[in-house]
Amino acid sequence: MEIVISLLMFLGEPPVLKEHLFIKDQKMSTCLKMKRISERSSNAKYQCAKVNAVVKDKKIISISSLD
Repeated sequence: MEIVISLLMFLGEPPVLKEHLFIKDQKMSTCLKMKRISERSSNAKYQCAKVNAVVKDKKIISISSLD
């Protein structure tokens, strides 16, 4: 497990986590830029967060907690 920055996508009411994306350069500014672009083209809710996750080959396998 390691703490990484991730872009999270939530759908539904109440919001349910559906997808997560590992941010390669681990900069919050990169994540926020991707969030703005994603929100323009989708009805989903997005959030940038530091998460405690299992990462393999620069991909998040599972998330155990949001910080």
